[in-house]
Amino acid sequence: MAGLRFKIAELERETMALKTMGTRFFDLQTSGALERFLSNLKSIGSTYGDRRCTLELRCLRTTPSTRYEPGSRQGEKKIHAVISGTWELRPLGNRPVPGREVEFCGKASTKIELCTSDGSNTRLAMWRLELGADDSPGCYFHAQILGDSKNPPFPKSIPIPRLPSMFITPMSAVEFVLGELFQDVWAKATAENAGDAPYWRALQTKRLQKLLLWYQKLLKSPASSPWIAIKGAKPQGDLFLPD
Repeated sequence: MAGLRFKIAELERETMALKTMGTRFFDLQTSGALERFLSNLKSIGSTYGDRRCTLELRCLRTTPSTRYEPGSRQGEKKIHAVISGTWELRPLGNRPVPGREVEFCGKASTKIELCTSDGSNTRLAMWRLELGADDSPGCYFHAQILGDSKNPPFPKSIPIPRLPSMFITPMSAVEFVLGELFQDVWAKATAENAGDAPYWRALQTKRLQKLLLWYQKLLKSPASSPWIAIKGAKPQGDLFLPD
């Protein structure tokens, strides 16, 4: 089955918007990770031929936060997140052209680690937001807990549970982290009517609406339980392309 396709220019614009909106939320020592990600993405878009390429995000770290409780409440610990990811992409067409598309054709995983910011850098939690392969035993858009060690809990040898997710692109996965760590502050940043916030809202709203419409169509006459219908469904490659 063909993978999800996106306009390369849209992925680039999405990355630039999040980079600008998230400047004060990212550790300055690692903020270059988004620049390298964007440069990697542009390089893939200018590649001749439709060969498989690897897009990487390496160790983007947020600033420490105690703002992961809503309202004025402070969290018990000061923590930060470290975000990394690998996505296998295939630029479509033999030559770079305006409006070129890219297909997610293999591994598509964003790894999030929550760590203490007290100097010990103790890992408190880890999960991955992913797109599934054709033979995935769970929801195509899913999250997995741990799974990077042979030891329990959640050892690497056990590919379940795959918890449903609504996060589609690498940058939407990064926004999820910012929204969790900086509850009210990130919400305020995305509600602004200037800068990149209006573009970001419009883009993420459009994608989420298309995802929910796809789920709605799946549930019109499911052959089994609604959950099994969603669990086994794979989206068409053009689901998130402009109408």
